[in-house]
Amino acid sequence: MLWVVRDWMAGMEKIVHIIPLGHEYDRAVKPFDDSNADRVYILTRWRDSSAAVKMVDDQRYYANKVRDTLKKKGIDVKCEPVNLFDFLEVTKSISRIIVKEKVEGNRIRMNMSAAGRLTSVAATLVGMHHDVQVYYVRADGYPDDPDERKKHGLSVCDSNEITYLTNLKFDMPDPIGMNILVFLCEKGRKVSTRDLLEKLNELQIDGFQELFCDNIELSDDDKRKDRNKELVSRRIRQSRQLMKLNKTILEKLEKSGYVRREKIGRNVYVSITNTGTYVAYLSGLVN
Repeated sequence: MLWVVRDWMAGMEKIVHIIPLGHEYDRAVKPFDDSNADRVYILTRWRDSSAAVKMVDDQRYYANKVRDTLKKKGIDVKCEPVNLFDFLEVTKSISRIIVKEKVEGNRIRMNMSAAGRLTSVAATLVGMHHDVQVYYVRADGYPDDPDERKKHGLSVCDSNEITYLTNLKFDMPDPIGMNILVFLCEKGRKVSTRDLLEKLNELQIDGFQELFCDNIELSDDDKRKDRNKELVSRRIRQSRQLMKLNKTILEKLEKSGYVRREKIGRNVYVSITNTGTYVAYLSGLVN
């Protein structure tokens, strides 16, 4: 019976909060006065050797203060070191957490009000894209002296008033297009259409399960005629694959401003744009 209960508990939906955290306390912990959570991710900049020592020390102080408070409530707290001034890094880190927790069937909530403006924008966009509940904790005032700031953080939140944002819908690439963007993003350079065909083959995308190359080995001249027929057949099929890649995948991505294509000699090369990079990071698939 005990085993059955544990198995049932393991399959239950968990409530997960993500809190990108600056020099705040009230805005991070007040929501848990009225509701609980199973797990909280605190995104901090407390291990960044490139940042000013005082800023890192202050960040560590508030992260530890928030962590200890939430742990006392029985919440599993995970602190993730992130450069909160790097928009793409914040986007990638939050997206990967969301994708991981969604795979486990958990419900996710995003606190977008406990960090600086740049981080808040990134957190909001990521939360809306992944359709998680994004919320803002209202400040009732601001500390006048250092002791009050240490107690509350940069904001005093006595009323615990929370605003829940309505998620906007974004026109994103389909799963195949998103995988292409992630591939280009991770490569960090322009790639040939041949490289893209190999990636689609690796993903076993319909119509690309078999690659057709021009190199066909023969052991004797008697098969030359058959070889020529096979070579023509393979080139026709490769041409069809290239047409499908360009017309059904790359053309849409280029029209949306996510990639650019250029012909160099006889080959076509594809590279990702800045917009495409942001979209790739939103996917949660970029390593």
